[in-house]
Amino acid sequence: MYDHKAVIGGELEDGEQRLWSAQPRQGFLLHPSDAFMIPFSLIWGGFSIIWEYQVLVSDAPLLMALIGLPFVAIGLYLIAGRFYYDAKLREKTFYGITDRRIIILSGIRKKQAHYLAIGEIENLQKFENRDGSGSIVLGFEAITTAYQSQMPIPGQMESTPRMNNLADVHTPFGIIDRLRRTTSRADSSA
Repeated sequence: MYDHKAVIGGELEDGEQRLWSAQPRQGFLLHPSDAFMIPFSLIWGGFSIIWEYQVLVSDAPLLMALIGLPFVAIGLYLIAGRFYYDAKLREKTFYGITDRRIIILSGIRKKQAHYLAIGEIENLQKFENRDGSGSIVLGFEAITTAYQSQMPIPGQMESTPRMNNLADVHTPFGIIDRLRRTTSRADSSA
């Protein structure tokens, strides 16, 4: 586990103050999209593995076995690999709120940084679970994008900045909302 305060602190500009920082919940997590993805992955993976096995034990040409390998690889990723990738990505993801902006850092091999000025947040959405955990969306997002954002695909960049899998969604949402209101009042009086 990394020290999120130190990681976000390394991103601060002169005079900028860290108000809040955290990492997403860690470990194995199930997402709402898994209600569809688990049965789909078992069907895809099971079919492709059985098909590949049948090709290998028969007198089928080598080309047929080679054609089946990508389908087996995709099936194995869908069945198990995506859970490992999701946990690893969350382990390397950091969220920070400063008096000026939102900082989102992620990436397993290469750091991807997303900075969003408080005044640039056009829309703020909170998705809260019964236990107070949840996600914050920092902009407008289509329903299909919200559903897909919980299905990690290597190399995928989210089109709308999000703070996913927060253990406590109330605190950061309150800070961002208060900063937005303060910023909009300052802009309207200027």
